[in-house]
Amino acid sequence: MTTPVSDLQVVSAKFTSALLFYLLTWLPLLGCIAIVRYFTGEPTVFDPWTIASTFGGIALIGCLYMSLGCFASALTRSQIIAAMNSFVLGLGLFILSMRNLVPAPPADWAAKVFDYISLVRHMEDFARGFVDTRHIVFYLSLTALFLFLTLKVVESRRWK
Repeated sequence: MTTPVSDLQVVSAKFTSALLFYLLTWLPLLGCIAIVRYFTGEPTVFDPWTIASTFGGIALIGCLYMSLGCFASALTRSQIIAAMNSFVLGLGLFILSMRNLVPAPPADWAAKVFDYISLVRHMEDFARGFVDTRHIVFYLSLTALFLFLTLKVVESRRWK
């Protein structure tokens, strides 16, 4: 906190480094796809646009979870507690997404809300190769919300 950089720069650097590491861990999957294409002998086994949209969805989910992790990390000074908070928040978001696997009456307003916040439903379109701006806005707005909350937590430490 004594460095000559702003709080925004600290938050964005932490988020960017976590996101880059996350994306690098998914990079070997492209090699696996290339191997499957090579051994099947069919270049049309995987549609490149479907693969690109799926990787885009994976990147957007990663943005959301990395921003959630940055928020959990900013709440406490202990890395263990931050990891547990991040895990609990991420698991809670994931469980809210799984609620939609159980059929509910379509007129139920709660079912509509849970259907909208379901990460699984948003990812289904990406996996089909369909990129809808509603899904992109959903992921980016939640990412921006958690990054904003992280920034406010970091800024509040200066006043303590």
